[in-house]
Amino acid sequence: MSKDKKIISIGKFKIKLSTLIILIIVLAIVMAYIFSPSAYFIVSARYGRGTEEDNNNVKIALGEENTEEQFKLYFQWYNVVHELGHGIIRYNSKIKLEPAEEEQLVNDFAVAYWLYYGEEEKINELEDIVEYASSHIKSDVAENISYMDFAKRNWNKLAFKTFNNYGWFQFNSVKESLKNRKTLDEVLKEMGLENATLPSAKKLEYPEINEDVSTQIINDAIDNFHEWGIKFPKCLHFFSDNPMNNYSGKIKNF
Repeated sequence: MSKDKKIISIGKFKIKLSTLIILIIVLAIVMAYIFSPSAYFIVSARYGRGTEEDNNNVKIALGEENTEEQFKLYFQWYNVVHELGHGIIRYNSKIKLEPAEEEQLVNDFAVAYWLYYGEEEKINELEDIVEYASSHIKSDVAENISYMDFAKRNWNKLAFKTFNNYGWFQFNSVKESLKNRKTLDEVLKEMGLENATLPSAKKLEYPEINEDVSTQIINDAIDNFHEWGIKFPKCLHFFSDNPMNNYSGKIKNF
């Protein structure tokens, strides 16, 4: 240190003590930002809160009878586990997939998860829902094109991100997962999670599906992931009035 105690010598460089302190603080803030915990989030749609056009499209896709119950079963029971599947890949896997292929994989995961935990009755109800929806939804799909080819060709186009077009792809993707009914162990391996350890299966039963139960399903699932030896951060659950808003992502530095 020089005679002036407010000056620090670092090799050939001299720097004011106050400046050094500021640099240390800035560096600490940057490091804290980089390494601070993140949170995951899931957004689920509420029934009947969209525009008149939105609500009409939902009724066309799901039918006029028991529409609300079917909507909740799909979006607030099934789809929250689908979204958690994206998170499992994000936080635990190095696999790289095209977006449409990842959607298929997490649909395989959601079906396998619910079958593993004994909700076969609801899975059978879901099968009826997607069978009906995939044939009644009014999409812009050309004839003689598969749902996967349709998604891959149009993924980045704005016109694809509508309830009808994206919905047609998703309902058909879920239909395929329901047809195949892969085991949970098989799907986890396809996700790149070779070391996941599944405990003895137990029954997870949620007789009524509502917003609180939907959040509980997420929390229970994350507890199960930890039991399997899979990493997953805190998850926040939000709701949207737009039936198209069913998605998930990462909140950095929550």
